[in-house]
Amino acid sequence: SVCEGGELFSWGQNTHGQLGVGSQTTLTSKPQLVERLKGVPLAQIAAGGAHSTCVSLSGAVFSWGKNSFGQLGLGDTKGRDCPTYVGALEHWKTVFISCGADHTAVLSKEGLVCTFGAGGSGQLGHNSTQNELLPRVVAELWGTRVSHIDCGRWDVPMTCLLRQYTLVYVRSLDKFYFFGSDDEGQLEDERKPKQLIPLPIDSPVDTGKSCQSNDHCRYIQSNPICYNLNFVNVFMYFTQNSYLNGIATLEDKEVDAWISNSKCCESIKRNIRLIFSSEACINGSFLDKRDKHFKTSKEVSGVDMSEVKRFYEKISKNPTVYQEV
Repeated sequence: SVCEGGELFSWGQNTHGQLGVGSQTTLTSKPQLVERLKGVPLAQIAAGGAHSTCVSLSGAVFSWGKNSFGQLGLGDTKGRDCPTYVGALEHWKTVFISCGADHTAVLSKEGLVCTFGAGGSGQLGHNSTQNELLPRVVAELWGTRVSHIDCGRWDVPMTCLLRQYTLVYVRSLDKFYFFGSDDEGQLEDERKPKQLIPLPIDSPVDTGKSCQSNDHCRYIQSNPICYNLNFVNVFMYFTQNSYLNGIATLEDKEVDAWISNSKCCESIKRNIRLIFSSEACINGSFLDKRDKHFKTSKEVSGVDMSEVKRFYEKISKNPTVYQEV
């Protein structure tokens, strides 16, 4: 869970270091601060079977936890108990990431998809069942601008959900593409062969129709879920709920409101304290808006210092606000 102030907290099982707080505990019911990511302006987090990932506003990807199949994208199968920078994705312009049980998929700003980790069910989309220890572009999707991605995972409230798959959505074509296998999900009586490359799947024509006469159904309590409809509904659920609400960052309109207010009221003070007491929020507020922040590295901070200077010149017009900042 990421707070508005930019801090990342985790809790639960930690048998593989998936909480990112070190290996000193195997289980915790109380939220623990992930110290290693302090100051990093996070855009999104994702959790898999026993590994975790996150991506910053500048596209930097970090991963930790179980790594038996290379699902951390670090080039080996050694687990990590603290967030580790995925150097292979530097400058990839990552905007979204999804974790399956033992594999990971990453989406770039240009709509490219790369996958890594377990490939035994074809869930990596590379026309093979080989595992990948490093991020590899899904060649079959090259030239197709992907809008959303979602991987099969263990921790879902529907027991029939597929686990060893990757699903992508291309908004311009209004098409879903699927690769992997439903062997683990048991959505059908007959097991389907492994799908090794992305292929389009049929979307339901009538989203309100009953599944009562459909062979590809499984009942969960009294709620029937259609095979095709399950793909779309579950996928849209995750794409709508996987993004963060966003950490607190500065906006020009907000700053203008601060300055125009003759008195620094309590609500303004709260906003100032929230942003300027957090390294992550400060960094996120002054990222270079011309995509240069995607080139963030040890040499390039990604922060636009001219924007910082402009901000301080702007708020100096209101001494009370300036003093509060």
